[in-house]
Formats: sequence, structure tokens, C-alpha cells
Amino acid sequence: MEETWYSLPKEIREGIRYVSAMFYPEGLMPRWKEMRPIVFSLSKQVKGYSLQQVIEELEHFDFFREYFKEEPLSDVKLPASYVKLFDGLVEDLRSPRFLDDVATRFHVITEGVLATVGLKILNETSRKYGLVKFNEGVKNIIEDEARHVNYGLSLIQDPEYAVRRVEELYPLAVQIMKDSREKLEPMGYSLKELLELMEELKRARIEKIKARITA
Repeated sequence: MEETWYSLPKEIREGIRYVSAMFYPEGLMPRWKEMRPIVFSLSKQVKGYSLQQVIEELEHFDFFREYFKEEPLSDVKLPASYVKLFDGLVEDLRSPRFLDDVATRFHVITEGVLATVGLKILNETSRKYGLVKFNEGVKNIIEDEARHVNYGLSLIQDPEYAVRRVEELYPLAVQIMKDSREKLEPMGYSLKELLELMEELKRARIEKIKARITA
């Protein structure tokens, strides 16, 4: 954690920690401890499932854990809607259609919509308040996440099913954003604008999926 951090207004620090905890939910990790061995197993057994992406996701965890080691993210309370999203991911990893199910929930909704918005907030806020070290780390994650979204789209086996699932899961993403309002609006982001951005991202991801139907 850099010295600049301690000069930030309290609501900005709380907002940054809250959004960061969505990328590294330290306090909830024991709840999903079974997820890691399943992911590693699938990444080794299934052709096309990238071990490199798993490694990069763990590196993202390392970045947030290291940066906030003086103020651990374990005490950040995340909404029940967020917990529900990732409880579903554990189920998806066990699904016979896990490629489509994981690609839609994780790569499209989580990374392609929610994480894209979250990284925009972290990037802009850290740059505005002079968090140089934090901003460098966030920009590296942004580069990784862009690749992860495209990779996830390439995993989809049944585009029509995937489009339906994205539409079914999207209201949960909207609820997560609504539940986060009191943390995000003091940072200068209106709920209305964030929901509009999410809708644009969802449409863009769906258009890419639909393009595979006619390809």
C-alpha cells in the first residue's frame, strides 16, 4: 500500500476496497475452497481450457492481497447477490455443459460485464487520486481480462443456449450493482450511468455470441 492511500477521503478508500474485494473476496474464499481443485482439474483434462488463465486469475488475487495486506479485504462485506453469483459458479463447474455454463456466468457476465465496469472504476479512481502502484496493477489486470473474455466466448459450444443463459443471469449482475450503490456513488459514479454501461456491454457480448450462430 502506497503513502498516497492514506491521504484519500474515507469514502474513496472504502469504495476502492469494496470493488477490490469483488476481485479478491478474501472473506468468502473458504466458502468456495472446493472451486480451485475443480478448476485445476478441468484445465488439465479438457482441451481448450486454459491453465494460463487460471494462473493469471491467481496472480490477480496475489496483487490485491499484497496491496491490501495492511488493511486486509477480509472484513469487506459483499452483498448476498454477489455470493449467489459465485455459488452458481461452483454448480456450473460440475455441470455436464460446464463449458457453456462457465463461459456465460464467468467469462461473459462476471468478466465481460461486472469486472469490466469494476476495472473502469478502479482504473479511473486510482489515476485521479495518484495511486500509481495500484493503477499499474489494475492496468495489467485489464489487459488480462480482455483476453479472458474473448477466450470465454471461444469456449461456447451452443450459442443459442449461451444467449439465453446470459439473459437469465444478467438480472443478478444488475442486482449486484444496485446493492453496491452506496459504495459506488460517493466515488462519483451514478447507478444510472453504470447500469447503462452494463447494458451496452451485455449487448456487445451477446452480439459476439450470436455471430457464431451464423458463422
